[in-house]
Amino acid sequence: MDDQTPFFEGPFDSDEAADAIAELEESDDIAAAMTEVLDEFVRDNEDYAEEGQVEAALAIACLVAARISGIAPDEVAHHWLDRNPFTVSADLRRLAAVAFDLATRADDNYLSEVRAADWPEFLKHLAPYRKALHGEPQEPAAPFVADHSHPGKQWLQAFWSITDRGLPHGSAYAQAAERLVRAVNESPQWLAWWRPAGLQELLIFGELVPGACSERISRGRTTAEVWIGFGHSPEACGDSVVQQVADDVRTALNAAGRYLGLAAVPSLPAFD
Repeated sequence: MDDQTPFFEGPFDSDEAADAIAELEESDDIAAAMTEVLDEFVRDNEDYAEEGQVEAALAIACLVAARISGIAPDEVAHHWLDRNPFTVSADLRRLAAVAFDLATRADDNYLSEVRAADWPEFLKHLAPYRKALHGEPQEPAAPFVADHSHPGKQWLQAFWSITDRGLPHGSAYAQAAERLVRAVNESPQWLAWWRPAGLQELLIFGELVPGACSERISRGRTTAEVWIGFGHSPEACGDSVVQQVADDVRTALNAAGRYLGLAAVPSLPAFD
């Protein structure tokens, strides 16, 4: 759980973009915060699209476009929009279109300079966002169909962290959690529970630190994510680490199931 946006893609693939998106998520009025960032970018970058500002503005413009159209080639955009509802006014759409055009111009642009080698491919990737902002027709994305037909293919993945670093793989908690997640992935009963979600993967990001419990869940186009703070450290389990791991994984799966409207979770398989 080191980053609040775990997988960066396309226009969101930079620290500057990630920081700008995280700041938006903390705002009481996301549309107003977007307007402020885009307006500043357009006013200050007419002559040259500066490093830092151009990545942030492009990411925000693409989120506006994805909200308008529902079409986004980047999974992170689907998750972010699921967590953060906002309304796109005519003024915000116009401003996002202007900012997008400035951020993707070929000249006087930091981004086009550092991405010179793949600039045409990058613009092609951004085409659905541009079309949405400018009201151009485009084919809707083909409906996603999950494929769980390959033996041994995982649909559940879990990642554990403590404060700002990953949980050591050799720890008792990590080893027990790995065994349990593998057992769930191999259980036909659990796959039958997951199939109605219509998604490929469920990603659990668990933080093991003392404090209040917390959870944040979102649905993307192909994945669901559960960010959950369990409110205890891995050392607090003592001799009952296997039971604690089972309780934590069940808590995360229950949370995902409620959010996605799935049936009650089955019993966990044996894994010790």
